[in-house]
Amino acid sequence: MPSARRILPLLLLGLNLLLTTGFAQEGAEGEAVQISGFPGLSQVVPHAADLFAQADQDRNRTAELKDTQTVKKALEVAEERFAQIGRNTEKLGDPRIWNLDTLLEVRSLLDEEEDRLQNLLAPVSERLETLESIASFWEERRAYWQQWQEELTAEREQVPQETFARVFETIEEISSRAAEGITSLVFLQEQITELIDRIQQQQNILAAVVGEVRSRTFEKIAPSFGNPDFYRQFTRDLLMEAHEGLSRVQRIHPQFYRTQAWILALQFMLAVGLGGFIRRHRRSVVEAPEWNFILLHPWATGLFVSLTGLGPLYTSPPALWRLLMWFLASLSAAILISGLVRNPLKRVTVYLLAGVLVFTMTLQIISLPQPLYRIYLTLICLFAVPLLITLARRNTRNQQGRKTAFTRYLQAGAALAAAALVAQAGGYSAFSARLVEASLKSVFLLIFIVMLLRLVQGGVQYLFNQPLIAQRPFFDRFGQEVAHRLKNLLRVLAWIVGFFMLLQMWGVYDTLSQAWKGLFALEISLGQIRLTLDMIVLALLVLYLSIVGSWFIRAFLEAEIFPRQNIDRGVRDSIKRLLHYFLVFVGFIFAMSLAGFELENFAVLAGALGIGIGFGLQNIVNNFVSGLILLFERPIKMGDILVIDDEWGTVKKIGLRSTVIETLDQSELIVPNSQFISEKVTNWTLSTTVARVVLPVGVAYGSNIELVLKILHEAADTHPLVLATPSPSPIFVAFGNSSLDFELRCWIANIGSRLRVRSDLGQFVDRRFREEGVEIPFPQRDLHLRTVDSQLMEKATRGRLSRQAAEDEHA
Repeated sequence: MPSARRILPLLLLGLNLLLTTGFAQEGAEGEAVQISGFPGLSQVVPHAADLFAQADQDRNRTAELKDTQTVKKALEVAEERFAQIGRNTEKLGDPRIWNLDTLLEVRSLLDEEEDRLQNLLAPVSERLETLESIASFWEERRAYWQQWQEELTAEREQVPQETFARVFETIEEISSRAAEGITSLVFLQEQITELIDRIQQQQNILAAVVGEVRSRTFEKIAPSFGNPDFYRQFTRDLLMEAHEGLSRVQRIHPQFYRTQAWILALQFMLAVGLGGFIRRHRRSVVEAPEWNFILLHPWATGLFVSLTGLGPLYTSPPALWRLLMWFLASLSAAILISGLVRNPLKRVTVYLLAGVLVFTMTLQIISLPQPLYRIYLTLICLFAVPLLITLARRNTRNQQGRKTAFTRYLQAGAALAAAALVAQAGGYSAFSARLVEASLKSVFLLIFIVMLLRLVQGGVQYLFNQPLIAQRPFFDRFGQEVAHRLKNLLRVLAWIVGFFMLLQMWGVYDTLSQAWKGLFALEISLGQIRLTLDMIVLALLVLYLSIVGSWFIRAFLEAEIFPRQNIDRGVRDSIKRLLHYFLVFVGFIFAMSLAGFELENFAVLAGALGIGIGFGLQNIVNNFVSGLILLFERPIKMGDILVIDDEWGTVKKIGLRSTVIETLDQSELIVPNSQFISEKVTNWTLSTTVARVVLPVGVAYGSNIELVLKILHEAADTHPLVLATPSPSPIFVAFGNSSLDFELRCWIANIGSRLRVRSDLGQFVDRRFREEGVEIPFPQRDLHLRTVDSQLMEKATRGRLSRQAAEDEHA
């Protein structure tokens, strides 16, 4: 009892402390934990110290969040780019008179600016949200300390006024800092949003014009050549408009050089450096014949790579600069293409198309008035039709009357030019222009894809032929297969991208992103499941990756892992086969889930498969399960020598449903896997390759049996492939009808030598029997005649008597 009296007051004191000394703890995000009551007077100073430490942290955070110099500078650059776009488009006049390519180009620039601003706006919004959370947190601290002070005052405690005053001063400072940061960030956010709104207004205007232009592609929007209104357009004002368009591209603003001269410097260094490097090392590159076209023209290669690789870095380049880049890129491309083709007619065609493309782009850049541009397109078509037909006929003549793909391309080009000419004459100028421009761009796009593939495939081949890579066991064994698969993958990717670019060139979609989204949004419905094209492509991609990944892992194990571990070949095949089944199964399940098939639906599919197995697929499933048993139990394995249905053969492949056996005459037996499980199969190499060779021999009655056994033993002892252990065993077997029967039984290490060893032993025994005079008899038969025809008997008697008379005369 005394001890209980001492413990009870201690328990009551502890309960009182728990009820009166709770306090809020600040988390990493600044959220205060709700408390009931306030700490006592003794906790004011410790809590104030914690608050001052938190204030130091938030003071630094607020200073970092308030620093908007980087964002302001980026905003100024964005405003300058937008202003530059406005100045460039102002020179082009009303957007309704622009060609479609110019409209799409300007809209693409505006889209890029909007994306940059959206990326700039996102961190500003995040900073603003963080400052608001800081301000809210310190307002909660202010209310907390005010209530705490009031409670201590109400309890008539001696409140440390200086500490509370410093706390409130610190809270006010941090709150002010947060409020200033919020104000500056809100103002910056408004500026960015305002610029985005201005860009979107321009985008809406251009989108409306693009829609109007597209809607008029197949409409008659200009007077035909037979209409007098067409000729009334050719006035002095038309020539002055063309002159103004030309004057707009005659100078480059110095601001362009000041801001983007570094890109020009990079292009120059890349062109000179790459060209010089190829020129210096081209004689040492013999592993990649795909690179011959760039090795022949190193400077054109350097120029083309620098223009196409670094050209997109320019921001709103002047028209004259764009024209110069187009000219140099087309010239270098034409030179490189000439190294790809050997047919002189193809080279002439490429140079002509390059010249027409550059001149067409020039007229578009200077915004040539529509009537004059129509005259230009008409002249191009009038010149192209007979030229292309002539080239097609000449190429057919050079090919001994055989029409090649190049001939058909020339004929197709002549047909397109004729169609554009008819459309232009009839007043369908937009359709005619689209036909000519898209055809030219499509030709060069296809040529560029071929060049890119040759370049990349040559790079792959060159990489895999390097000693550092080729000496690895994996690449030494499977390098060519990996290179072949990689080339095929790159070829597919290049043509897919080319297909999307063709859709853009022919006006089906405005941009590549729109083409991507538009095509992959296509969908089909299968009951309650809706499949989009992107889901199908992703599912096929996953299946492809699972199959390729399975092959790569199995090849890596075969080349790098298994040889080091000295694993039996049968175990290797089992591991690889099971790994392949597992990866493909996982890939299939994942692909089905990507395609929208829920895993619950597989229960229904499993039920349907069960019914199918019960009725018609039981043999297939039986063979599949038997194949798995073969892989696990391994009664047969790759390379085993079997006897099945009296046929000798070697196991070449254990498949999912059947096993392939190569017979001695090089034919192949396709044996269902279930046959190996349910029927008797002789496996000569299941546990060992040692096998017995039996040579049966018959000698004439009266022969020396000991001599025969000695010769048989000698034959086995002298053969190099016959094993000494177990020792050879020549034995006397039986008394035959015509001979004394013997057998030579001996053992060899490899069953594959069985027939050759048996043949060698037979030749040796035959030679020694002839040397020792041992006779190998013919079969003997006794005939008993019961009835014989009298005429036949008479003839036989006369024959016997005549032979006896002849013998007597001879004697």
